[in-house]
Formats: sequence, C-alpha cells, structure tokens
Amino acid sequence: MREIRRDDDGALLGFIRPAGEAWEPLTVFGYPLGEPRSEEEASEEVHRTGLEVLMRRWEFLEDGEWYRCVILEAAAEEVRIRPDDHRYPHNVYALTLERPEPGTFRHE
Repeated sequence: MREIRRDDDGALLGFIRPAGEAWEPLTVFGYPLGEPRSEEEASEEVHRTGLEVLMRRWEFLEDGEWYRCVILEAAAEEVRIRPDDHRYPHNVYALTLERPEPGTFRHE
C-alpha cells in the first residue's frame, strides 16, 4: 500500500494498493474510492476525492439496520462517527468503528 499526500502541506489524502495488474484508490481508513485502474489514475482519484468523500453522508450497519451518520475523525485503523438518524435507538454522541468495510459502512 502506498500513501498519497497533498503536495503543498503533506496531508495524508488516502492510499493506493496493488489489485492484480491495477491499483485501487482508498480513503485514509482503507475504504475503496472506486474500481482498480492504472497507478496514475488511482493516485489522481485519491487526490480528487480522498478528503471530499469524508465530508459526505455515510451509513453504518448495526443489528441488521443501516443508520445515517457523519464522520468526525478518520485514521488508518478506525473511523469515529456521529449517528445522525432519528431512528438510531441509542443516545450516544459518537461511536468508533474499527476497520470499517463496505459490508458494514457505506457512503450515500
């Protein structure tokens, strides 16, 4: 896996990782940003959408139900979220999801 950083300040934007003969663009917490493609195209995708996608609405799966949320913090191993769904049954400000993947965490 290779880090992709912003040129001007070195901020981590995401990663790319080998996927057969291609490269897969990933968020800072390893969530796929799209289909595998050339190394240059994958790097460009991370530059273009790596941080922007973190500001979108997301959903997390709990007890068989999908609930809307927003990302508060994102790191390589975990994502801290705030549930933003009136149907969510627990009164919590934030939850930490360890290594979320498309089967349990997705953006709208």
